[in-house]
Amino acid sequence: MTRHGGQKTLKRLNTPAFLQIKRKHGKFFIKSSPGPHPSRFCLPLLHIVRDLLEVVDNHREAKKLIGLGYFKVDGKVVRDTGFPVGLMDVLSIEKMNKYYRVLPDSHYGLILHEISEEASRFKLCRITNKTNVKGGHIQLNLHDGRNILIRVNDPRNPKEDVYKHMDVLKMSIPEQEILKVLHFKENNLAIIMSGKNIGQIGKIINILKRFGPKASTVSIQHNESHTETLYDYTFIIGEDQSEIVLPTIDN
Repeated sequence: MTRHGGQKTLKRLNTPAFLQIKRKHGKFFIKSSPGPHPSRFCLPLLHIVRDLLEVVDNHREAKKLIGLGYFKVDGKVVRDTGFPVGLMDVLSIEKMNKYYRVLPDSHYGLILHEISEEASRFKLCRITNKTNVKGGHIQLNLHDGRNILIRVNDPRNPKEDVYKHMDVLKMSIPEQEILKVLHFKENNLAIIMSGKNIGQIGKIINILKRFGPKASTVSIQHNESHTETLYDYTFIIGEDQSEIVLPTIDN
């Protein structure tokens, strides 16, 4: 990591392979800030504004627009140029009436898929962990770093606890109201979020659980073929149909 022009930067050769960096870009590239998504699998906000959406021509102009609060991630204004925008995050540019969802892609790793203003009002969040907290209530830890508290009336009979690890919540943003629970189970639709089959979409036909997430596998029916992937690479996106609009090429 190097300091260049007052920003924390990476040498271009050390950037993740999925970042769409043009050859003429130069020697240095902005490093994503610490945040809810791992640096190896996120898009720094400045990279999105300057290189992917090409809203501006250079680093200085992108930094200025971001500083003015023109961009929202999950409904909240972000002014950090290195803010890590990751899987299922929603980017809003209200002054341009443009909205995007970050999705996994077989070619680029992560892409910005344009969506409607209505679709930008919710996102999907996968439950990565679940813990009991004081008072018998339940805390859900989600893939994008947020935590949701589920209040329980009777800890001895927690009827409110309908959530399991790997389930996906459809949530309003920025209010964080749970609109729907998508359970991790056979016959539901899933997208592969990592690995060699990243971006593939299909119906789960079999879940084989072994000790540990790296040993457990999921079989997905993709078109007329079956794909086997790791348990942890699977992200539920719907039941009979997808809750999110997908790129036409993947439908």
